[in-house]
Amino acid sequence: MKNSTPLRLLNICRVSSNEQGEGYSLEAQNQANHEWAKRKGYVIVDTVQYVETASKQKERKKFREIINRIRKDAKIDGAVFHKVDRACRNITDLAMLESLESEKNKRIFFATQEFPQNAAGRLSVGVMGVVSRWYTDNLKEEVHKGFRGKIKAGEYPHKPPYGYLTVKESTDSRLPSPDPEKAKNIRTIFKLMATGNYSIDTLREELFKRGMYFSPKTRKWTRSHLAKMLRHPFYIGKILWHGQIYEGKHKPIVTEKTWNKVQKVLDGRNNKKSYKQQKYTYGHGLIKCADCGYNITAETHKKKYTYYICAQRRNIEHIEKPAWVPEQKIESQIVSFLEKLVLPRDIYDWVVEYLKRYSTKEISDTEKELKSLKRKISESKKVIDSILLRAAQANDDLADNFMRLAQERQSEVSLLQQRYEQLKSGLQEDNSKPLKILELAQSLSKQYVTLKPPQKRQITNSVFSNLTLNGVSLCADYRLPFAILAKNANHPVNYARQDSNL
Repeated sequence: MKNSTPLRLLNICRVSSNEQGEGYSLEAQNQANHEWAKRKGYVIVDTVQYVETASKQKERKKFREIINRIRKDAKIDGAVFHKVDRACRNITDLAMLESLESEKNKRIFFATQEFPQNAAGRLSVGVMGVVSRWYTDNLKEEVHKGFRGKIKAGEYPHKPPYGYLTVKESTDSRLPSPDPEKAKNIRTIFKLMATGNYSIDTLREELFKRGMYFSPKTRKWTRSHLAKMLRHPFYIGKILWHGQIYEGKHKPIVTEKTWNKVQKVLDGRNNKKSYKQQKYTYGHGLIKCADCGYNITAETHKKKYTYYICAQRRNIEHIEKPAWVPEQKIESQIVSFLEKLVLPRDIYDWVVEYLKRYSTKEISDTEKELKSLKRKISESKKVIDSILLRAAQANDDLADNFMRLAQERQSEVSLLQQRYEQLKSGLQEDNSKPLKILELAQSLSKQYVTLKPPQKRQITNSVFSNLTLNGVSLCADYRLPFAILAKNANHPVNYARQDSNL
């Protein structure tokens, strides 16, 4: 490509929701991208504006269509995004962008983020993708906080279990209410099981004989469904949430006395003689055998030395017997993996400074969106007040129409307020978490050897995935964001050519 020919770029603007699309975000991205291209002397050949979440791989249909268009269209030399998180929020999508340049000689730019042409700059692209994913996960946590608030208040934020009508179906209540026909079946199921004369399998047969079908299409109850139902505290007016029981406001179907009898029956059937199990640092499924995929198990020899071996291959005939691997051998290899997370000092300092600037920019963008949402909420409330005033002055037929219109606008305000609270709560969160992860990774290998076995196991499980033992050699994949650090610490990924701003 000749330098005298201006690059022909596809201008790509994305937001995550319709509410953002109706605001300033898409137009602001479009304007910033055009201004950047004009400064650089590049040509925008087309603009694509769309609404799509960047955090769910299954829902990224439009993004993939755009990537394929850039890949196949010879009249497009590359693309410009507003910034990294407008393009992607995971490593898979980032790799797709990188492949456009490495395989098809396309150019990828970010209008508001200029990266230096060195290892730190290339590393930053990957880090920013991971940081963007963290902000998405953080927002998800805020939604879960809202769920916890509802559950503590006795409300159930999800679809209720079998036997209850949903909130939408329960027209006279904001809580799940028992379905009359299904509730009758559930009471019969619990009473039968409480007698102690049935197992799950014989109970299934009894229900089938009585004509008590799960549904018109699924006549016979599944074993797993019955087992789950008989353990579910929702039927006695309680809510199970992440291992804790909360009092619910919904109406119970089964009495607590009957439910407790059923639990005793089930516990009695499952009560098998238990043996004291020794806890090993790297046992209990943490590591798999690379040869057969079975768990690596552990044994203590001479009452003080721990060795690891494949649980399957140790008990069957093999031409080559698996080796007993000392725990010290496993641990030394994990420490060597952790040492790969250490960045060169100059790159580390640059990334720290960049993350600080990025955090400041994210806060500024969030504050702008909060201001915009606050204005929209205020304007919408004024419109609702005006509609209600007209409803009060209108005749009955028109008043009903005005009231329906007011309810629709109120639903829109509720969505805006929910988004506002999520952003406001996220703004109050600790935005220094990516920095803390980066700092932790630099000293983790030295701290690891001083920790107790449960802490070592927790760190190993948090940093690595797919741990396998091949003979005496340990192999592992890094979880995000540690994968970025390990990949770039000593061998920076070539995300861009020498003359790209990536």
